[in-house]
Amino acid sequence: MLVLHAGYPAALEAVRVLAEAWPGRPRATREGTPRLWRRRGVALCRRVYGPVFARLVAQVRARHPDLATWMVEEGYGRVLSRPGLSARERECVAVAVLAALGWERQLLSHLIGARRLGARPAAIRRALAVGLTHADAATRASARRAWNAFAGPADA
Repeated sequence: MLVLHAGYPAALEAVRVLAEAWPGRPRATREGTPRLWRRRGVALCRRVYGPVFARLVAQVRARHPDLATWMVEEGYGRVLSRPGLSARERECVAVAVLAALGWERQLLSHLIGARRLGARPAAIRRALAVGLTHADAATRASARRAWNAFAGPADA
């Protein structure tokens, strides 16, 4: 239910803003099946989370089994694994979005994920800066804590 009322409204607003700033023509994608999405999702999620993948999925499954399935099949398998942007580019987008929203724990995970997928430190810093363009003080502080946990206080 949270995805419907927190995630979709955010996605609708983001797509509206994106359409104003970035001209392009959206296309429907109907490729794949849940089985394919699961296989692609597991593969990508393992790349992003590395040695903590199994623990992450177990923790999400303990909170709600359907959310764990959705995360892997829909999130990583259907959305993040589709053609277009590379996994590294998508992780940088995740960094920008999570920084803008102030989701500190998830931001730290995706800062690490971007590095695991080969994003250069400068690209990760740029993504963080883009996300914080219009952030308030509390959101900036949250992002700073995530960055310090990721890179160390000397790199802040």
